[in-house]
Amino acid sequence: MDVTLTCLHLAAYLALALALPIPRLRGVATLVLALAAVAGIAAGLMAPGERTLETVHTYAGYAGNDLEVSMVRFPTGTVTAPGWQWPLPFALFAAFWLTVLLRSKDRALGLPWLWPLLFGWTATAAWLGMQMRAAPDLVVQPIGLDRFLWPAGLAASLLAAQTAKKALPLFVMVSGTILLARLPAALFSKFASDGKLGTCLDVGSVRNIVNPMTQMQFEPMLVPNSSEHQFWTIWLEHVIFFPAIHLMSLFGIAFSAWMFHRHGAEERR
Repeated sequence: MDVTLTCLHLAAYLALALALPIPRLRGVATLVLALAAVAGIAAGLMAPGERTLETVHTYAGYAGNDLEVSMVRFPTGTVTAPGWQWPLPFALFAAFWLTVLLRSKDRALGLPWLWPLLFGWTATAAWLGMQMRAAPDLVVQPIGLDRFLWPAGLAASLLAAQTAKKALPLFVMVSGTILLARLPAALFSKFASDGKLGTCLDVGSVRNIVNPMTQMQFEPMLVPNSSEHQFWTIWLEHVIFFPAIHLMSLFGIAFSAWMFHRHGAEERR
């Protein structure tokens, strides 16, 4: 069941990403969003007893006595909650976007830069809410933020391609949206780490991280939750590294779509 729910969530994020710039796909997106929300609620009601989730932060480091760098799942907290509660954050996310899609119908959305940001921010809030309500591990981990921030970036790329007049504004719109969509996660990671709140974004106790430039552990070792430690585990990851990784794929999509719209407009003349 957890695999089915995870696939439904991924399908809902992708369907929403395509429906925002392509109005004719909004009917499909509403069905997928509604199905994912209802399936989650049904799963929660069928298992109303208490659930427990161990949240983990995944990073590049040395696991145990390993001599090579690998992806380490470091435990950051344990959450226990009634089983019927974990689907509610995603249900609220789905309800908000169902309202947006149904009200917009077949019209182009105004303020095209705003909707991908709202997508990324509301999905981040729902993801954190599910963790705090002990959602199934597969639904929220190990691939967390990128399962919805990449689709949000895809929506930004396609919307920017429809409205940008030149290539430079296109690049600014796409790169700016990718960064701003991830910024609340970075800020919450700082807040959660300082307050030892748990969730995947609490990196306060993460140890033995690797310098990405040298693939070696820092010497001397970084003090957990120090300003230098938070730079490497929070700000570098959320403000530089992952936005750059997403931009490399998404700007290619944006530029291709922009060229398509540009040549299509020239042919209609």
